[in-house]
Amino acid sequence: MGKRLAFFVFKDLNVKRKGGQEMKALSGKAREVMDLLTKGLHVEGHRVFDNAKGAYMAVHVEKLRLTEQEALYSVAHYFEQNGDLMRDPDMEFMKIGDDYYPVYFRQDGGVALEQEAVVYGPGGKIERYYPKLQADLAAFADRWMRNIKEQQKI
Repeated sequence: MGKRLAFFVFKDLNVKRKGGQEMKALSGKAREVMDLLTKGLHVEGHRVFDNAKGAYMAVHVEKLRLTEQEALYSVAHYFEQNGDLMRDPDMEFMKIGDDYYPVYFRQDGGVALEQEAVVYGPGGKIERYYPKLQADLAAFADRWMRNIKEQQKI
């Protein structure tokens, strides 16, 4: 199981503790995959992993933001539909210390879905947090990182 983010970090990030729920980090193996995907990325930097050459969807990784307290990364698969790039899916991960916390999920296409476990306000401050959704995103991301590792041979 992944580690849980301590409340003191929430306090620093302006998040209220609700019902004692803390954020769930990726498991150790998933964290290792994220480290490989994000290694050396600068803000607004991106890279594409396409080691399967068409057998599987390429993995697109971006570093969206860096503050004193956290970095924010996007990991996504894309497909084209009617000339538009569609996310399949796109997830955002907050990195604090050595741990990654999934905070956003978007799936385009047939039945589109967008979920925000952490809602940012003006200036990048966290305003709301949905612990059950965040834990669900962490469970999905653990499996997805395992698939990415196998499919992209990283």
